[in-house]
Amino acid sequence: MPDNYFSRNLASFIWKFVKSQRWVFFFVFALSLVWSLDATIWPYILGLIIDILTEYDLDRSSAWLPLKWPLISGALLWLFVESSFRCKGFLQARAFPQLEADIRMGMFEHIMHHSPKYFNSHFAGNLSNKINDMTIQVTLILQNMLTLFLPTIATSILTIFFFAQVNTLFALIAAAWITIHFSICLAFSKRCARLSAEHGHVRSKLAGKIVDSLSNNFAVNLFSRFAFERARIAVYQKEEKAKYFKSKYSIEIMFVFVSTAFLLGGLSLNGFMILYWTQGKISTGEVIQIFNTTWNLIFILWFAGEEMPQFFQSIGLASQALSIMQDPKDVMDIPGSSPLKIERGEIIFENVSFHYEDKRLFENKDVHIRGGEKIGLVGYSGSGKSTFINLILRFYPLDKGRILIDGQDIAHVTVESLRKQIALIPQDPSLFHRTLKENIAYGRVEATEEEILEAARKAHCEEFIQQLPEGYNSMVGERGMKLSGGEKQRIAIARAMLMEAPILILDEATSALDSVTEDYIQDSLEKLIKDRTTIIIAHRLSTLSKMDRILVFDQGKIVEEGAHVDLLAKGGYYSKMWQRQAGGFLPE
Repeated sequence: MPDNYFSRNLASFIWKFVKSQRWVFFFVFALSLVWSLDATIWPYILGLIIDILTEYDLDRSSAWLPLKWPLISGALLWLFVESSFRCKGFLQARAFPQLEADIRMGMFEHIMHHSPKYFNSHFAGNLSNKINDMTIQVTLILQNMLTLFLPTIATSILTIFFFAQVNTLFALIAAAWITIHFSICLAFSKRCARLSAEHGHVRSKLAGKIVDSLSNNFAVNLFSRFAFERARIAVYQKEEKAKYFKSKYSIEIMFVFVSTAFLLGGLSLNGFMILYWTQGKISTGEVIQIFNTTWNLIFILWFAGEEMPQFFQSIGLASQALSIMQDPKDVMDIPGSSPLKIERGEIIFENVSFHYEDKRLFENKDVHIRGGEKIGLVGYSGSGKSTFINLILRFYPLDKGRILIDGQDIAHVTVESLRKQIALIPQDPSLFHRTLKENIAYGRVEATEEEILEAARKAHCEEFIQQLPEGYNSMVGERGMKLSGGEKQRIAIARAMLMEAPILILDEATSALDSVTEDYIQDSLEKLIKDRTTIIIAHRLSTLSKMDRILVFDQGKIVEEGAHVDLLAKGGYYSKMWQRQAGGFLPE
């Protein structure tokens, strides 16, 4: 962990969410300081009472008058302390749930706006674990700082002050002891925080691997790879255990030094206290005051020391979780972005260059798709078809050039307005573990129930939905696992129909449908693409025969373009692909 990482980055992150409730947290802190008054003033009052009782031992009936004010002060102190603690509890009950909710939603919103490229290289379980870590650990950090560590410092200062009123030596011993205690804690803090951050990192990685294995349980069962998966997880578990041990071991070493300091400090104070009392230099009440204050201080310092490991661990885990907030967004709205307005649906690539990782796909590409034109994209796997539509959707930033829709540079329009006007029907639709109705309505969440049902009918979803016990309210399972591939694709088609977007993209939209169902919805698709700019990716070339134009891709280049009949007559790359089809599909 780099120097000052916590103070510069994590502290500013926490303040971003604390400042909306800064007065609530201020009073939580102020009321927490009452603990230091209870730990130091109460022994002082008790010492006064003991001295009065000693003084009036031979005339006890006369002791009531001088005892009155210490007793009243003690009662008022007790009422004040209890009232303050209860108020602090109510304020915390309000502040911390709101703080956690704000952090959770802030991180969720930040992560959700990353591009698909980001999610391709980050486990969903890992990201979720870091959000959870941050919400919990920030609460623990603030609770320790505001309600424990700062009151501990205040108690230490007051203890030195009250001891100085009795005898300077006691104040010097207490100051030396407290200084040594905090020096030990600070000396170990960086190492403990670093080891906890390392543990948090491997713990998140382990959680991601477990989620990856569980989410692919079908494949594990299919290939009976239970022992293999357990052995694979065990490797990461071993690393997590080793890091956890190092973190805990470092904390225990710290406690050895802290305990030694406690022993020396406590013996010194109590030893000199007894010595001075026997020599008549301090009163019995002052003995009681010093004794009680010393043990109150020991209790507070020890309690703070016990919480110190958790504090270090919280800093480490929160700092590690903060890393996802440092990841720059590769696709975001630039200042001054305006909403995209589409009238014709014309798409133009101007001198576009793009590479994905180490693979250069497009170089100075120029493409012109007229508004309302029906375009087919063909090519073997990896030729650049999916990248072409991903760039239109602005899932990835361009290296060079620009893409225009109706003359508007999509890099200068809001991402939300762009994607609301492009409907994509993917080859492998992604469904939420929600009801069928909710999944269909995701295309337009404000749609009425009648519009949702109409879209489902047009996409021929009703045939299988009506057979389910709960109909449209049936849950589809994680990623739609309760549905067949064809059923999921029909849900995706219904979504697109509901969007009524002026630009439509179909990525093998009928590949998972049986021949009968495909015949059913071809008519619906023809109605859907009417008067819309449409781009269709297909491995079955016959589905593109009615396209206005076909773009033939090879290694990121458009090597041919034209109508189906013209390309066949040309006898070039497309014609060879047509001849190489097996069962109507291109070979991989």
